[in-house]
Amino acid sequence: MISELRQLMLDHSPHMMLLVDPADLRIIVANKVAEQVLGYSGAQLVEMLITDIESSLQDVFYWEDVRGGHFQDIDAQEGEYQRADGTQIMVMKSLRVMRHEERWLILILARDARQERKVEDVLEQTLSQLRTTLEATGNGILVIDWHNKIASMNRQFSEMWHIPDAFLKNGNDDAILEFLTANVIEQDLCRERLQQVSDPHEALDQLNLHDGRVFECRSRPQFLGERIIGRVYGFIDTTERVHAEQALRESRDQLEDRVHERTLALQMANLTLESEKTRQADLIRKLGEAQNQLLQSEKMASIGVLAAGVAHEINNPVGFVNSNLSSLQRYMQSLMRLLDAYEAREEHLPENDRGELNALRKEIDADYLREDLGSLLSESMDGLDRIKRIVQDMKDFSHAGGGDILVANLETGLDSTLNVVWNELKYKAEVVKEYGGVPEIECIPSQLNQVFMNLLVNAAHAIENRGRITVRTSYENEMVTVSVSDTGNGIAAENLGRIFEPFFTTKPVGKGTGLGLSLSYSIVQKHGGRIEVDSEIGCGTTFRVILPRQMAPAAEENDVVN
Repeated sequence: MISELRQLMLDHSPHMMLLVDPADLRIIVANKVAEQVLGYSGAQLVEMLITDIESSLQDVFYWEDVRGGHFQDIDAQEGEYQRADGTQIMVMKSLRVMRHEERWLILILARDARQERKVEDVLEQTLSQLRTTLEATGNGILVIDWHNKIASMNRQFSEMWHIPDAFLKNGNDDAILEFLTANVIEQDLCRERLQQVSDPHEALDQLNLHDGRVFECRSRPQFLGERIIGRVYGFIDTTERVHAEQALRESRDQLEDRVHERTLALQMANLTLESEKTRQADLIRKLGEAQNQLLQSEKMASIGVLAAGVAHEINNPVGFVNSNLSSLQRYMQSLMRLLDAYEAREEHLPENDRGELNALRKEIDADYLREDLGSLLSESMDGLDRIKRIVQDMKDFSHAGGGDILVANLETGLDSTLNVVWNELKYKAEVVKEYGGVPEIECIPSQLNQVFMNLLVNAAHAIENRGRITVRTSYENEMVTVSVSDTGNGIAAENLGRIFEPFFTTKPVGKGTGLGLSLSYSIVQKHGGRIEVDSEIGCGTTFRVILPRQMAPAAEENDVVN
């Protein structure tokens, strides 16, 4: 019985296990995994020498030393194994020398390393793509970690700031950050922003350099799950734009002075000039809206790519931890069965032995351990499932397809978005989902997810202490409706007509850019839909996004052009 249990435990190991007699290098025990991977039967393996399988030069030298009586343990060494079909595979193995019944034995644990090599190649390719993407962007990118050290920067960043080569070669982070601060007129603002790594909010700053250039700095926290691990800074040289705006303002002021100086005889000319001025102002406003919305869209696209990359990286360790926990659960169940078998035969033991066993059982509280082991493993498996759901939601939210028109389910997008912004909501409101099982629609999922995110975050910001956010879906004929309601402060009647204007916001300075609802309105319009809003002071606000199940051809063409 004991021998059968030992063989059963060997066969349930995820690794190849070979037991070798160092006297003649003969394999005396092999488990099922070794038979499956190497292609030999168990009877064939116990008739072979270990040197028939291990053929690399370092293995030959090791086994020659073993023949000479020199034994040593080996941890995590790469090797090559000869299979029954003549092929060779790369393995990762460990060797342990042990003493059993007055004889030396060597236990080999090996695993097939081919899949690990493939995973490493995919990881290297992904990292290469990420590095290439950072270098290809026209913005200067700087990433600072939790310890206020530079995690990474692209070439555009070092070139636009003219960072000395000596600082870059030596990797002197403090010198580089101080160099940035010294070149900016607003030194206190720059230093404070570079040190606010743990700030959970995004920030937009304009930095004026001593050499006359003007940089726009957008920064946002870098999250790992719900924990902030750093901050990402994007720098754009806006010198030409700022100078052009200043020149335009000066030109406009001069034009207004001239208009006021005109006489009644030039009234018709004044009307013409006023009309031209209004047209130019409208064009400037539209240009500013388009530029800021483009920047916002590019930022969300970059965040989506980074989220997809982070989700992919998390999947790797979650995979093998989940596999290990599953194996551990099976092992624990096997051990419990073994303990049950021992306890069933306890009455046949001498009374003294039973007394010692009962004392040991009470000392370690065996009944509690037996009960708690299962709970611990179940809770760990539930935690892993939650991580996998979060990772999948990050992938769904980022939508690697980007701006492609797809057939998607809005309720799935809402769930993904809720998980992504959960950190913003969970401390402010109870979220209630009242889904109507709406059909799939043609849309650009990543853009609609951005609309849902803006509405949910705004709802959380509208609640001062603790409230409720209700998300509803419904459909009628060819139209699908998504509504987001909150129990916040509400919107004043005089502001309802302006909430979709670019740069209009009722939030305090530094809390919002005024672009969220404007960009959301634009996205819904491109989908051929509309946004409706109802609000009452002190009672809350409801936003309804009404979308067609099929995008109109004009909307699709407009999206491609954009």
